Amino acid sequence: MRILLINPWAVEVFPTPAVGYLQAAIKAARPDIEVRAADIKTAMGLLEGNTYDLVGVTFHSFSVKQARAIRAKTKGRLICGGHHPSAMPQQMLDAGYDQVVIGEGENAILNVIDGDTRTIVDSYTDPHFPKIDDIPFPDFTGMSWTGAMGMPIISSRGCPWACSFCASSDFWHRKWKMRSAQNVLDEIAHIGQKVFMFEDDNFVVNKQRALEICDGIKGKGYSWQCNSRAETLVDEELCHALKAAGCNNVWVGLESFSQPSLDRCNKHTTVEKMIAGIETAYGCGMSIMSQFIAGLPGDTEDDIRLTVETIRKTKINRIGVQKIWIVPNTTAYAKAKEMGFDDEVFLQHGAPIYTYEQSMETLDRWQNMLETAYR
Repeated sequence: MRILLINPWAVEVFPTPAVGYLQAAIKAARPDIEVRAADIKTAMGLLEGNTYDLVGVTFHSFSVKQARAIRAKTKGRLICGGHHPSAMPQQMLDAGYDQVVIGEGENAILNVIDGDTRTIVDSYTDPHFPKIDDIPFPDFTGMSWTGAMGMPIISSRGCPWACSFCASSDFWHRKWKMRSAQNVLDEIAHIGQKVFMFEDDNFVVNKQRALEICDGIKGKGYSWQCNSRAETLVDEELCHALKAAGCNNVWVGLESFSQPSLDRCNKHTTVEKMIAGIETAYGCGMSIMSQFIAGLPGDTEDDIRLTVETIRKTKINRIGVQKIWIVPNTTAYAKAKEMGFDDEVFLQHGAPIYTYEQSMETLDRWQNMLETAYR
């Protein structure tokens, strides 16, 4: 059997973890099988002159616009998974895909290799890797990336929160499962690089595990980043541990400093708690990238102005701002559907920016207001 795994983005900051995990799982469990991973440009060339027994692609809503082009080039069986297919499996079947994996892919793709012919494949059936620590470390052979932020490490999967603008909560059904601290430390040693990024939705959900990981890499010259909810950083012990272990930056999703806006998107926190976490982190010498969203469903000019005014009263000095996208099973998607959004847009152009309440001109202005708030 010959298998080709495709990353549908040309080049990313990080190599695609999903494809890396799939490649590693196949090589570990079925060493007799020929498997190759490739970025979209290389893959399209390979499909031109070769027939593979199985071609696998992992899509999010931004990259699914490549789905039909890949289908047109593929002569063998074509399977897909990832956030978008998991949310909209029928759309992928209608686009010509033979099978769609719902949820995690390592066990599912092995079941497909072994003969599972269902059009929709449950990722939790007959697990070859029963525990998360059993899954091999990702193999990024064949993929390219910029390398600016080092290597990606996913030390846990999922998120226990239910923010209504985020596709992750739908994909993971608010479940969170962690790899053991020792398993994570083993991967850090395995990759052999000093710079990396914990790509978890929230690296510090379990404080004790985070402290164990920090203790295991402290003083070894590592430089790394992670994601966290802002209010979690109110814990000084945790912040000092992150700093001592080489964490040079924490990405925090604040979204808004308007409490009504936070409540509308099910953030389940308060402006005061988030600011307290950021200020504690600064007090411990941490660097924080504060991320905001321009144009959350229901937002008005007053929400943006309140956020700007609050930013100016805090110590925030690094800001990232993103307009909200339409991705399946989020509030923006539900509201867009009510106003006539056609799911065909995903296959034609990828995930669009949500402009059903505000014009792009307004969103651009709001984004500029937020980006320049602290200057």
